Amino acid sequence: MGRKEKPLDADAGPVQRFAADLRALRGEAGAPTYRAMAQRSGYSAPALSQAAAGEKLPTLAVALAYVAACGGDADVWEKRWRGVAEELAAVPREDADAEESPYRGLTRFEPGDGEASPASWRSMKSACAWPTL
Repeated sequence: MGRKEKPLDADAGPVQRFAADLRALRGEAGAPTYRAMAQRSGYSAPALSQAAAGEKLPTLAVALAYVAACGGDADVWEKRWRGVAEELAAVPREDADAEESPYRGLTRFEPGDGEASPASWRSMKSACAWPTL
């Protein structure tokens, strides 16, 4: 028998509520082990366990695999998952008002960016030049 799951506060938010409901579904299905659910679903036991941990919303595919392994109605649970995803998307991010980050991520640097580029274009040009003999 595996470890007991950490308690969840279903009132803490939509993700925790969804996870608590997944756990309830598993309980109604006879509390199969995550290993048994993994054999039925094609997803790993840790992935299924994480889906019901309440730390983040599982992917739709993992949530539906969890539901199928417990004999739940996939259409009903897909609607529930989409509702939670929409609810999360509607919540403004905490860093939305933060100043612009100096890190540009995967944004392409252009010649007009000047000193904003990781290396000035002149020094890059000289670094890439063939040595003279």
